[in-house]
Amino acid sequence: MSEIISNILKRNMTIELHDSNEAETRKKVIDRIIEDILEWDDLDIAYEERVSEDGQTTYADYIIRTADTSILIEAKRVGITFQSIPKQKKVKLSGSIMEGKTGEAIKQARNYCRKKSIPFAVVTNGNQWILFPAVRTDQVTFSSSSAIVFDSLERILGEELEYFKSLLSRDGVIDGNLAIELLGRNTDQFEERRLNKFFRGSGIRTANPIYPLIENEVVSAFSDSIINSDKALLEKCYVKNADRQKFDNRIQMHLQKREPLFSSQPKRPMRKRESSSLSDSLISASSNARPLAILILGTVGTGKTTFLQYTRRVASSVYFEKTKSKPYPHWIDIDFRNFSKNENPISFIYNALFEYIKNDSFFKDYNRSIKHAYSQEIESLKAGPMFLISNDESDFKKKITELIMEDYNNIEPYVDKLITYAAKNSPIFLVIDNIDQFEDDDTQSEIFADAIAIAGRLNINLIIAMRESTYVEHRNSPTFDAFDFDPIHIEPPEIPSVLSRRFFLTGQMLSNKKGNFTALNGADFKVDDLSIFIDIVKSSVLGTEIGERIDVLSNHDVRLALRMTREFLARGYTDPAKALQTFRTTQRYTLPKQEAFRSILLGNQSVYSEEYSVIGNPLDSRLGRSNGELLRFFVLSALVKQSSSNGSGSIEGPVIRDNLKAIGFSEADTMDVLTDLCEKRFIHTKSHGKADINSSYFASRLGGHIIRNLISDFTFIENILMDTFIADKSVWDKLKEISQLIVDERDIVARIKLRAKRCEIFYIFIQDQFRPLIDEASKRGLEPIWLSNPLEEMQPELKRNTLKAVASAKRNYGKK
Repeated sequence: MSEIISNILKRNMTIELHDSNEAETRKKVIDRIIEDILEWDDLDIAYEERVSEDGQTTYADYIIRTADTSILIEAKRVGITFQSIPKQKKVKLSGSIMEGKTGEAIKQARNYCRKKSIPFAVVTNGNQWILFPAVRTDQVTFSSSSAIVFDSLERILGEELEYFKSLLSRDGVIDGNLAIELLGRNTDQFEERRLNKFFRGSGIRTANPIYPLIENEVVSAFSDSIINSDKALLEKCYVKNADRQKFDNRIQMHLQKREPLFSSQPKRPMRKRESSSLSDSLISASSNARPLAILILGTVGTGKTTFLQYTRRVASSVYFEKTKSKPYPHWIDIDFRNFSKNENPISFIYNALFEYIKNDSFFKDYNRSIKHAYSQEIESLKAGPMFLISNDESDFKKKITELIMEDYNNIEPYVDKLITYAAKNSPIFLVIDNIDQFEDDDTQSEIFADAIAIAGRLNINLIIAMRESTYVEHRNSPTFDAFDFDPIHIEPPEIPSVLSRRFFLTGQMLSNKKGNFTALNGADFKVDDLSIFIDIVKSSVLGTEIGERIDVLSNHDVRLALRMTREFLARGYTDPAKALQTFRTTQRYTLPKQEAFRSILLGNQSVYSEEYSVIGNPLDSRLGRSNGELLRFFVLSALVKQSSSNGSGSIEGPVIRDNLKAIGFSEADTMDVLTDLCEKRFIHTKSHGKADINSSYFASRLGGHIIRNLISDFTFIENILMDTFIADKSVWDKLKEISQLIVDERDIVARIKLRAKRCEIFYIFIQDQFRPLIDEASKRGLEPIWLSNPLEEMQPELKRNTLKAVASAKRNYGKK
């Protein structure tokens, strides 16, 4: 670098002496600074690009572009000195700097930028460099903006080199330093250009009029807390078979597996041959020399808690039967969903143990438990400190009672003595569940450590259930290293099987239940058997497109699948009278799938909002920068393409980072996008852990359906567009105008036509936003997986779907 700097300074001195022209100034000084000092390459730079307007053509000396931003550099020959340059490093773009040759150069560069929509400009004669914002989107005027001034090449390549490079080098610009220094922020989205901010209250969501009649039964059957119900209900709802789909034919994508968590194969009780693995381990605990330590692992919503409760109350119910004739095994549940961060984990565990002891028939019996737990201490006191009153049985018993009550009031010593005694005679299982309700690593570590310490001290069996990602975060901690756990892996059950059982249960609950509701036409509609409506819903969901949507959107999360089903039962169908009437006549009826899907997307909101929906928005990266708005989609598309090829199906984090940097995005942008995609369940890390630059990533089944299916779905697109930032002002005005027309329109056919038109305008806008990313990726020679354009590929299918929706509206609601 020192040699490069020395050569540039010598060249600059030479061309100054010879009063060289602009071309020589550019070639010998400016080019060398841009390419060798600032490290921009030929692919980044456009030389002498045409600037045309009003029939006049001029040329910009340099335009430097990445997919995220652009800079125009206007060069003047070395002999032109910017004499009006002030001595300050930063100066307002008004007053003396806008006069003379300096002002002319700044105005010329500003005008070029305005014609080309380029946000930043630089004017330089090789020796002096002025950096300024040329086009702003934040309502700040040009004259109120500030320029950064470098007044000599010696200073630029000497004492101010690092500052100069931090602003104008490729890495510095990609990291956002120039934008932050000139604008005070690295974002360009300021206005509220999201349709849901303007039309939140305009759409009235009609509730399903039959729902109040079936609500209690639906909530009971589709609750994720079925574990609190009676044993018979739990047994009816429990699904034993795992979902082991390896290839999704609809999207032609291989479904990847994550890396093994253990060197040895964990037991998998969702598989038939290992279904009794935990029950067998519990029974063997009676003869084990040392207590069991079992780790129950699974992803979010796979049913770890349900599995534990099914094991305790169904599969091993006989083993845990309470008898009066002899000691029996104890299963002590401690659910950290009820834990507050203000509490101490060890106190929380002890309080739960204490509650169990107070209510259990063995532990609360003095003759069976308490006197034996305290027998050694009583004998020691009798022979020692209380010897003098030991002959007075009444007084001695009173003192012993006081001693026991003191322990009882202090909780911990009482629990320790009773549990320790009981553990010598029968197995005790301390079951710790939901320890990862808090993302705080310190809290989780404290819970692990306290649970393990208590189990070890009291010599009892320990079962801990946690998410795989939580285990990955903590598996190398001293707490885990010191304890030898037997792993049990809970695989996600088949969502259709889960829903089938819940529908069956709901139907049983509603069998022969009568009711009446007000139909859409205002008539009073009577139902003799409400279970018939559940039969209609069941046949409309299981084995149908809407059932597949629930399966895909839940992404193996049973809780989420149940929540979605409850949601569309409550709001997804607006005309159950029509369904029941048709079913009475024809014995068949399929509920409208688009109503159900829309209800699932909206949740309890009147319009789509990513914050409240079960599915994130793949078409808005939430980076606050319009050029990066489709970055989520760009990365997801590449990962889906990778899973469709014959490769590994995953891409390493550093490879993703390097490809995004090649087109102009920073590592911080990469991590924001990868983190969001993981949190939205569009992609996964192979290591089970949180998003990290060194992780390897693959697309989930949900991510595959986004790219290969949902972006051509009319219902999906018209809801997603409500929470997507619209950067183009003319497109924004048009979408806002059409949305108001939709709200005001009473005719159903006219309204659906307007909705189709809005969808088409939005889709063209998104394609325009995405195309520069593809163009940059192609220009930089990125691999083929980064070059596909799903938006163009799926546009014909979306067009067919919108035409089908309009035709359906005409058929059902058009004039007869």
